[in-house]
Amino acid sequence: MTRLPLAMLILAGAAIAQPAAAQDTGPVGPANEKINQVIVYGNDKCPEANGDEILVCAVLPEGDRYRVPQIFRGGDPLDPRNEAWVNRVVSLQRVGRFGTDSCSPVGLGGFTGCTQQLLAGAKAERQAADKTDWQAMIADERAKRLAGIDAAADTVEAAVVAEEKALADRQKQAEETAPATDAPATDNPDAEPLPVPPPR
Repeated sequence: MTRLPLAMLILAGAAIAQPAAAQDTGPVGPANEKINQVIVYGNDKCPEANGDEILVCAVLPEGDRYRVPQIFRGGDPLDPRNEAWVNRVVSLQRVGRFGTDSCSPVGLGGFTGCTQQLLAGAKAERQAADKTDWQAMIADERAKRLAGIDAAADTVEAAVVAEEKALADRQKQAEETAPATDAPATDNPDAEPLPVPPPR
């Protein structure tokens, strides 16, 4: 009888020692590898892996950089379940609206209120419209072009004035260095003067 508990005690001690021995051998297998998953957008470069790290880069288009990730975007945008609550409330507000100032064919005075509805719709369209002021943008671009033309004209005019001044300086220097005599220059000082033609 004493042999059985003694054998159980020895087996239990061996079982406890085996996990400790397995831990001493170091990391083995893919469970202990370091994996880094990186998402890059457009032309961004994938970072380099450090040491034994496994680096995986997913390249997505540049247009997705600031978008909500695909898994959180939901399903079909035309699905009524994905409709905004603001639109749902507006549709609920219109339930039972008839009579005076309702612009509906139901009830007494239902024809009234159409003008207010038209004006409210026009105001909502104006507020929702793009706030781009095309005329101001065109005027700014035109002013930039005119400024460029004026700057180019000023540059050309300055170059012409400088060239004229340089030409005048060269002419003045040429006049100063030229001989002061008005007599025609001749190669031979002993040459006879040309005959004078007789008067007519």
